[in-house]
Amino acid sequence: MVVRAIALIVLSVGFAAPARADATDDAFIANLDTSGMNYGAPDKAIQVAKTVVCATLDDRPDTSNADLVTKVTDATNWPPLNAAYFTGAAIQAYCPQYGSLAVPALPKRGPKAPSTAPSAPPEPKVESA
Repeated sequence: MVVRAIALIVLSVGFAAPARADATDDAFIANLDTSGMNYGAPDKAIQVAKTVVCATLDDRPDTSNADLVTKVTDATNWPPLNAAYFTGAAIQAYCPQYGSLAVPALPKRGPKAPSTAPSAPPEPKVESA
């Protein structure tokens, strides 16, 4: 009886699968977590990424980023800024072949632009006697 109970426990643990066993899903959710956005249930976010963002691009590769963000906003009621970040993260994770549409990272600080402020007037020369 005890052996049978142990065998059942071992079998049930062996067949239990994590909710997200896919490394791509885990990386995608970690990316969203890093952003600090509230995306709701991870499984729903993964579904939206695959069925709204990537499926749209598969059907119409010429879809603009703005149209994708609108589709995500409509599907989730997220603010456009969150939808834009999500869209880029979804493309990066699930359909990288459309990577040119991913929202680019902020550029690093480059050289400073020349100042347009007026320069100080020259100092008057004082001649000594």
